[in-house]
Amino acid sequence: MTNLRTAVIGLGAMGRHHARIYASSADVELVGVADLNSELVSSVADTYDTRPFKDYKELLCLTPDVVSIAVPTSLHREVALAAADAGSNVMIEKPISNTLHSGQEIIARCQQRGVNLMVGHVERFNPVSGVLKKSISGLDVISIDITRVGPFPPRIRDVGVVIDLAVHDIDILRYLTGSEFRTVRSLIGKNLAGDREDTALLSFEMENGVLCHVTTNWVTPFKVREITVAAREKLIKGWLVEQKACEYERYQEDGSYIVRELPVPYGEPLELELSAFLDAIRNDEPPPVSGEDGLKALEIALRCLEQGEKRVCS
Repeated sequence: MTNLRTAVIGLGAMGRHHARIYASSADVELVGVADLNSELVSSVADTYDTRPFKDYKELLCLTPDVVSIAVPTSLHREVALAAADAGSNVMIEKPISNTLHSGQEIIARCQQRGVNLMVGHVERFNPVSGVLKKSISGLDVISIDITRVGPFPPRIRDVGVVIDLAVHDIDILRYLTGSEFRTVRSLIGKNLAGDREDTALLSFEMENGVLCHVTTNWVTPFKVREITVAAREKLIKGWLVEQKACEYERYQEDGSYIVRELPVPYGEPLELELSAFLDAIRNDEPPPVSGEDGLKALEIALRCLEQGEKRVCS
């Protein structure tokens, strides 16, 4: 099998992990990495025995088969369009872009150039998400509650907590329910991050009637990633960081119930995500998370921000 030639543009926390996974994957060659930080790009290139570039356009001249884009959100459009024009398949970290128009441009350019586009909604590839999806199939789901909180990340400078964190959960809600959003309600707060929101309470009603709530913030000193699904038949809870899941059922009049731990196959979500994208390219199949999926998540996140800003200003 011919090796897929890969490249990474942007070597922040996520980009370095992309480089690590490509460099250690079978039938994959990491041909180069790009970042404006000379010391960083040289260090990463040395670590993974590849070529460093300060100018990502010089890296694209190598015509890699796959380019991972992990630059700040405001630069997604510029870099993604250049990668598509170079004929590279594009893996772009979430969100797809900072505006719907630029997201649509990215999708259109990739279609015009005949290259694949996948948006990095990595939580879909957390094994817990797959277990929850399978466990609730056929159940009469009433509600889904997600908590995604943690400390303030100094590395994030161009977006707030809704675009950085809650966009994950917006995508997961579409994935778990198989439904679109009927109503969107939000409350946001700005406490630690200047003009960016660091706290958000988001509520949704899906078109299939499932009620959903997302609590997210950057004001909690420890990381929590939990999903609770309430159905008429049982309650199922998943812990994304710990990769654990349990179901609670057979409620009795005395208040007792049965608790069963669900088997969760361990796996690194990002490695599973990148592997799925590479397999889709090899097999000439659609990527599992499309540009349109990414655009829908961004659309709902922006609606949450718009509604939350109105409440803040009123």
